[in-house]
Amino acid sequence: MIPKDSTVGADAERTLHRLEAFSDIVIGFCIAEMGINLLVPQHASDVRTIETGTIGFAVSFVLISLVWWLHQRIFRTFFVLTRFTLVLNFTLLGSLVLMVYFQQVALHFIGISSDPANAVRLWMASYGVVYGLLGAMLWIGVRARWTTLADANLRWGVQRASVLTFGAAMFFVAAAWYSDLRGNVVFIVAVLTVMSLRLLVPKIANRVIATRAKQG
Repeated sequence: MIPKDSTVGADAERTLHRLEAFSDIVIGFCIAEMGINLLVPQHASDVRTIETGTIGFAVSFVLISLVWWLHQRIFRTFFVLTRFTLVLNFTLLGSLVLMVYFQQVALHFIGISSDPANAVRLWMASYGVVYGLLGAMLWIGVRARWTTLADANLRWGVQRASVLTFGAAMFFVAAAWYSDLRGNVVFIVAVLTVMSLRLLVPKIANRVIATRAKQG
């Protein structure tokens, strides 16, 4: 049985290792599934199908790789094993699998020149769920380990949690507003805004660290 509010003890440590290993397997499966399901054109002239599948795979590969990197960093430094965070992690993995499915559906509709709007909305929304859950797990870890984290780790946690939260919100906005033009505009604006946040959020993190120093 998992302790309600503790990560101390051999049982909890073993559970953490198994949970991280299971998470790696699911994330690896998602990347493999995207490669296996790349659309194969029926005719040599169907260049659009190849381009669509390749671009979709490249974008998702980068985003899922980021998920893996953030996930392992959270587990290494911030993760707090409770029933709630366990549920969050499994929900994250399930959402990641669904994201791959929604991507395949969207690319299929695009490849056959059918309206992909609903599938793309689900695809973007699933990314919002994934990044939102990562952000939630990180915020919980930052709060739980507030007094013990080194300044560098606290700074990293606050920065990444802020960017993940905003990025998740932007995915939901893009999903809600998606059309051929508006969806692309929202996505581009979201990328530029997240890049800007990487410059602004460190100031917030420095204030958080200064506040903790005063409290100490």
